[in-house]
Amino acid sequence: MAKDKNRNLVKRRDVWYFRMRKGKQVIRKTLSASITEARRLRDDLLKEMAVDDIRKVDDDPLFGELAEQWYRIRSRQIKYSTMRDYQSAMNLYILPRFGNCPLRNISYLDVEEFKAELNRSAKRINNIMVPMRSVFTMAYKEGIIKDNVMSRVDNLRIDEPTINPLSMDEVIKVLECVHPHYRNCLAVLFFTGLRFGEMAALKWKNVHLDRKTARICETLVYGVEGRTKARKSNRDIDLLPPVTDALTKQKEQRHGKSDYVFLDVHGNPLTTDHLREVIWKPALKKAGTEYRPMMQTRHTFATISLSEGENIGWVQHMLGHSSLQMIFTKYYAWIPKKTRNDGSAMMKAYEKTHIEQDTDQVADRGWKVMDPGKSSPPKKKGLHQISVSP
Repeated sequence: MAKDKNRNLVKRRDVWYFRMRKGKQVIRKTLSASITEARRLRDDLLKEMAVDDIRKVDDDPLFGELAEQWYRIRSRQIKYSTMRDYQSAMNLYILPRFGNCPLRNISYLDVEEFKAELNRSAKRINNIMVPMRSVFTMAYKEGIIKDNVMSRVDNLRIDEPTINPLSMDEVIKVLECVHPHYRNCLAVLFFTGLRFGEMAALKWKNVHLDRKTARICETLVYGVEGRTKARKSNRDIDLLPPVTDALTKQKEQRHGKSDYVFLDVHGNPLTTDHLREVIWKPALKKAGTEYRPMMQTRHTFATISLSEGENIGWVQHMLGHSSLQMIFTKYYAWIPKKTRNDGSAMMKAYEKTHIEQDTDQVADRGWKVMDPGKSSPPKKKGLHQISVSP
């Protein structure tokens, strides 16, 4: 009986909603927190629309409802910093457009129109699509939808990010102009190629000044510790002299008993927003250096190392890249060109091998090869320019 009384009513949190389908149209209305009032409003709506053919749609969930369930599940499985970006994409872009739409009613064209209306970079749009794809994939695997329209939605083409490193002269100027409290942490970024989160999470227990190495195994983003970006990112890096100097000074002047190597002036863990706005930008401006994102400290380490002839495998390990291909793809222009790029090196090898093979053949036949330093005998018709041993 209670089920009939609540026909076309659905309770979400503390509010009752009216939901029904009329033909291909799904109608959803917010009613009241009171079930009695919700029933009255429901009856008024049914009378107005003459709803003899209306059927219940309790089995037709809205995108927003699935998104809430997806968030509860995935937030336990995905890094906090990544999930924070997904949550932002959901709240700012996806839910305002699709939150109240039944999942089955969202078409391929709906998604493409949504993408076209987003006034953001191609990379940002692709990132916005990630949590939306995940919700649809979950619904498809659960059997809620038979067609995953997101499987046909392509990513936009992304241009390679601009690599605009600092020169060594600029590095020195920036370090001279930066706030003294943060000079050591910037020196570490410039001369190790660490990601900001890896530097912010660095603990003294993982720094070995005697061995001139440090263990990189954590990140700190938005105040939350987590695992590194990838398995290959867990690594032991070499500490170059500018880094050991910076860490030695940091150890001498650190205050309090924090496990973290670097803290802000108030004794709190570093955040990327604070370091960028309060430290990085003013230092570049004071040094008279063109602005570029703080990520360029990592590119600066890579490009200077490669251009000066450092071993590519060593640079890959220091950066924590998963393959040499990533180094070649990003930094090919900075790798010294030790060949002529005209095929001459290959031809030189060919000619050397060809002469050696000819010499071996002559020796096998008992022939004597003329010394190229001596003058050749007169050429006779029908005879090779070699002499036969008696």
